[in-house]
Amino acid sequence: MVCLEGKRISLRPIERTDLESLNRWKNKEDVYMFLGGGYHPVSKDQQEKWMESLIDLTGNNKRFMITESNNPVGMVGLYNIHWIHRTCEIGIFIGEEQARGRGVASEACQLIEQYAKRYLNLRKITLKAVAENKKAVLMWLSLGYEKVGELKEERFINGKYCDLLIMEKFLKNTRGMVHPG
Repeated sequence: MVCLEGKRISLRPIERTDLESLNRWKNKEDVYMFLGGGYHPVSKDQQEKWMESLIDLTGNNKRFMITESNNPVGMVGLYNIHWIHRTCEIGIFIGEEQARGRGVASEACQLIEQYAKRYLNLRKITLKAVAENKKAVLMWLSLGYEKVGELKEERFINGKYCDLLIMEKFLKNTRGMVHPG
């Protein structure tokens, strides 16, 4: 099932059959160390208990699997959607190493931004990025996100405290973006 289709990738709702991929990625330090919850390996049994909340698209979080040729390569989501203020946070990771550095994350973000604007009527997306994660920061800047603040020594990663950048983007128009199929 494809929900949002781009040129190279698609976004679809998370399914129970995604547990294997999600657990493999959750247990990879290079995938999770810069994410908000940090790197904490978990068993498949534990992660299975969380699947209902990952699958549920009815609340204030909308998570999607990123697929390339129908194969899962990562996850992107809109979080903490505030229906009155029309704002949310965005988060993404690419779990499959061969999908990194090829624009997959950028295209997935463009697709979910379109979804946020066209179907959820959201107007602004925020995020927090670890300053040391240079590739992610450059990607967010290239997608039009602006740095609006910084939290010093906010996250403990790999034995040291790291600064966290606060970034935002107003969804003013969608010209030039990847359109869902």
